[in-house]
Amino acid sequence: MPANLPPQYLRVKQRYSEAATPEEKIECLQEMLAIIPKHKGTEHLQTDLRKRLVTHRKEVQQAKKKGARTSQSLDHIEKEGAGQAVLVGASNTGKSSIVAASTAADVQVADYPFSTFRPAPGMMAYEDVQVQLVDLPPVSRDYTESWVFNVIRNADLVLLTVDLSQPDPEEQVLDLTEILEVHHLMLAGSRDVSSPNLSTAVKPTLILATKQDTPAAVAGLASLREAYADEFPIFPLSVKSEQHLKQMSRRVFEALNLLRVYTKAPGKKPDLDQPYVLPVGSTVLDVAEAIHKDFAENLRFARIWGSEKYAGQQVKRDYVVEDRDILEIRI
Repeated sequence: MPANLPPQYLRVKQRYSEAATPEEKIECLQEMLAIIPKHKGTEHLQTDLRKRLVTHRKEVQQAKKKGARTSQSLDHIEKEGAGQAVLVGASNTGKSSIVAASTAADVQVADYPFSTFRPAPGMMAYEDVQVQLVDLPPVSRDYTESWVFNVIRNADLVLLTVDLSQPDPEEQVLDLTEILEVHHLMLAGSRDVSSPNLSTAVKPTLILATKQDTPAAVAGLASLREAYADEFPIFPLSVKSEQHLKQMSRRVFEALNLLRVYTKAPGKKPDLDQPYVLPVGSTVLDVAEAIHKDFAENLRFARIWGSEKYAGQQVKRDYVVEDRDILEIRI
């Protein structure tokens, strides 16, 4: 079958031949893979383009090892919002689709491997707070950008994306956890898990079981839960059919182990627009410190409003607050 390559492809191919840096070549190859017709006549050409992608990524990685400067610093993503959650998974598991559907980030969603080669952060809204999602290149035994592991190490939460349309999705979890452990990263469903040594970082993890609308998803989700439900929380969803997509922000916020507290001045209405976001288990004193250190130093007590409390109940500085409590700090 002839390839019948469109004019747009040939123009990008010309740009590729003129590109001076590996980064520019990578961008051209990604465009070519997006444009190329998907049929048997182009299968060998698609394979060749993907091999070239891997080769140029290795060139970039080797340049980093030699101390050469690249066009963008990739291994540090400035944190924004209530917390930073990174999407970690194999190729084509739906990471980019989730970020594109949940945030305003400019991400490239494609059905070919390695379409993501730079981190793509975006802000996801959960009620009155924002959580930062970061789309990362795929993690695989064949090739993973080394800076990806640094980004994961610094994140607050790992969103392990697992494709339910593939056989034995639990094998994807096993594969990813083994790769990360080699790089001293340990995934844990609970924040109470201790690191086995000083060099290993324990990362709280929520499994996002993607493509819930596919025929194999029911059996895949069952086997995934059988293998890992005792170790990790598992949240199934589909971007294409939007199954559970709107509920994902709540699950991510809960997995970050955070709560919101609102404040009010005596005799005034509470400020419900900008909550203070603190870790679960925080006290009245922690809230006062978040407001200003002077409040913490001079704190006498607080009055609290909440769903299961007496309105305006007086509480001491060591009182543990809950999500959506309203505090009136008294100094």
